[in-house]
Amino acid sequence: MRKEDSLEGSQTLLGAPDQSNKALSFWLCAGLLALLLASILARDINRPFYGLHSWADAAAAWRAKAYLKYDLKYTKGLAVWAVGDPPGENPNRSLDHPQLGLFLPALDMLVFGINERSMRIGGIIRAVICLLLFLRILRGLLDDKTALLAGLLFVIFPITGFFGTLAWLMPVHLLNLLAVWCYLVILGSIKDGPEARALHKWGLGLSLFFILQLRWEGLFYAMAIGVHYIFRCIRRKQFPEKTLLAILIIAPLSSLILNFVVMAAGHGWDLQKIWSLFVWRAAKGEMTNVMPKFNWGMWFTRFWQYALTNFTLPVLIIAIVYLTFGQLLVFTADATEKAAAAVKRRFPQFWLFLMPAIFQLLILRGALWPHQYWEFPLAPFLAIATALAIMLLADFLGKINRWAANVAVVLVVGIIFISCMTGLDYYYNIRWQSPNKIKMFKDLNRMIPPDKALLSFEHFIVNQHSVKGPHYRPEIAWCLDREIVVARTPADIEKMAKTDRFPYYLMPGMHRDSRAAAYLPKLRNELEKRYKMVTYVPGDPGQAAKDGKPLRAWMPSYFIFDLNNSVAGS
Repeated sequence: MRKEDSLEGSQTLLGAPDQSNKALSFWLCAGLLALLLASILARDINRPFYGLHSWADAAAAWRAKAYLKYDLKYTKGLAVWAVGDPPGENPNRSLDHPQLGLFLPALDMLVFGINERSMRIGGIIRAVICLLLFLRILRGLLDDKTALLAGLLFVIFPITGFFGTLAWLMPVHLLNLLAVWCYLVILGSIKDGPEARALHKWGLGLSLFFILQLRWEGLFYAMAIGVHYIFRCIRRKQFPEKTLLAILIIAPLSSLILNFVVMAAGHGWDLQKIWSLFVWRAAKGEMTNVMPKFNWGMWFTRFWQYALTNFTLPVLIIAIVYLTFGQLLVFTADATEKAAAAVKRRFPQFWLFLMPAIFQLLILRGALWPHQYWEFPLAPFLAIATALAIMLLADFLGKINRWAANVAVVLVVGIIFISCMTGLDYYYNIRWQSPNKIKMFKDLNRMIPPDKALLSFEHFIVNQHSVKGPHYRPEIAWCLDREIVVARTPADIEKMAKTDRFPYYLMPGMHRDSRAAAYLPKLRNELEKRYKMVTYVPGDPGQAAKDGKPLRAWMPSYFIFDLNNSVAGS
């Protein structure tokens, strides 16, 4: 054997354990990040649906419960807005979203039970898998320390910590990351990654297909990968690889067509309804009453307002400085050994991580108004940018004093961590529904048999859009799970009480409408003469934050009358 061969073999043998130890250390740290993420997402895991975006949480839970309660003959395999047991005939169907994404929370409840906790447990599991896949991708693009730092930032962002268990958020992002992983492996862009095989093309195609079956927003991730590949080929002056190009086009397009077919069939093949929903989300969205037409100034104000709470001001400042002056420093550095530290701080696959957010925020710009979580595609991008900025600072200070560099990194990360935890507390303190109101409807659920209904002064029905159709406010439908019938005069209430279908009557003690407010005391006096009042529910004055923004919802007081228990002599 030649001496050189012997030396080369010994170096390989000596190098293998070192690489193995580095990988083991990385994944041990990744496991700690996964535990941190799970602990953050498990905070107050049993809380009712009354907090920020309780509408979205409760809507997913309500539809999931309907999947499990009612048979296929009733649901026809589609999500329904239905309550009671037996439910009413011809229910409204939730057709404005792909059905697979609406079905997924039902699987969580099937495994863990029909309760609020079940959806969050499923969300935590998916979020942890999502984080580990994100770290695997980053390790193939960055050095280990930067990848772990980006993972830490992704974990502690308020938008991740609060919205990370949403029924659709992490499944969509998980499939997006899986598609990105397969795509980068096929391109050979992952350092020390596996060799591209047919399995990766299958993984890419299936990911791009099913990501649109979860939510419409999956289209933006698919668009980002497709556009990235086309421009990559243009920049390199090479023709696209036919099989890969076919996957990037056919997989999402066929899934999109399938969604349109299901939606159109459910709406009686009225394509105008689908178009009107798109126009609604692509323009003013749910801010129709705030502005007569779309206003970019107001849009960017709202975008920045949400970004401050989703990612915090320190993160935004650091990321912006990196994306401007930091990138200028990085790209003006030459590739000499002296500038190697700056070169390795370049943002890898910049447009691939940024384009999903650009497409989602700008194409369906109207969805931003009431939804903080609409900025979630920015989370991986900002996590990577901020981590690179911190490491660039450490590289610079390390040339002067290594101890000072370490202190600076710890200090900056500490400031970000405190800021993120403060932002997370703010999100948890917001109440879209009063806890008293949620408790009242849960109590009514226990009081009213499943085949009976609630007689009420209020209908508790909302109508976001004509295509969506009217339905109960989701938080109330989830808690009460009974039909609500309106009656407002003593004669009508007495007539309905005789049907034996309505054990209780619910009326508010006050009302925002002046005429209703003046009428309620008279109605209460009449009811007290006829029926026994079983419960008085105190109101909630609500609360505003220090900056004047709503923090806790207002709630009137309520009276519950027992329609089966008449007052003596009435």
